[in-house]
Amino acid sequence: MKNVLISCATSGMGCEIARELSVDTNLVLAARNQDKLALLGSDLKSTQTRSSIQTLPLDFFDSESVDNCTSMVSEALDGIVFIIPRIQASTVVFPDDQEWQELYSNYFIKPLRLLKNLVESGKLNRGCKIVMISGISSKSALSHYAQNNCLRSAWVGQAKTMALALGEQGISVNTISLGGVMTDSYTEKMQNKAKDRNICFDDLMKNEVSNVPLRKYATVGNVVATVTALLGPMADHLTGQNLMLDGGFFKGY
Repeated sequence: MKNVLISCATSGMGCEIARELSVDTNLVLAARNQDKLALLGSDLKSTQTRSSIQTLPLDFFDSESVDNCTSMVSEALDGIVFIIPRIQASTVVFPDDQEWQELYSNYFIKPLRLLKNLVESGKLNRGCKIVMISGISSKSALSHYAQNNCLRSAWVGQAKTMALALGEQGISVNTISLGGVMTDSYTEKMQNKAKDRNICFDDLMKNEVSNVPLRKYATVGNVVATVTALLGPMADHLTGQNLMLDGGFFKGY
């Protein structure tokens, strides 16, 4: 049975990916909120009798926490679902030096430390599949996600660099860049928006997705299916790619 680590495992996306994989995969679930992590681990253990579920504390804003998490990974990994904390929306084009340093430290340098540690400590099996979860600002700049544009681009560059460096070990590194996804929290946000505008939810969503060729946002299931595919044979000869899961929103080649 394969061993897969999921970071930010208590996020809405992390939980759903964990539930799907737990059927036939040993999981290492890492997250900052220990109460939520314990509940997720207990829930999965109560429904799965074959898979092992390991839960580890991981605070991406704390280098020591990242190092401790790495040291507690007991079995070499066959896959990593790499989710980082959500980067807040912002229209600030020129943050001051201190803010930039904090952003890159918390959302790039320290999270990258986990991957660096796992590689350098030999905890990735040959043929390991690394799937990074990103957003469409990695490919298409968005004015209201100013810092995301920069940070997401840095991660795509890092993924490409890792794909080149780790290819000889059969390790693939791919990125999924998400457009709109109908998570529970986003659905609730849209329902409240419709209520505030005094229109029905369906009419609101029809307008929201009017610039998406498929005329819909992704379901969480769509994301889970894509992640699962990239953890399997599909990525045996696919690496260094940034796949847009956005319903065709990005129009470039």
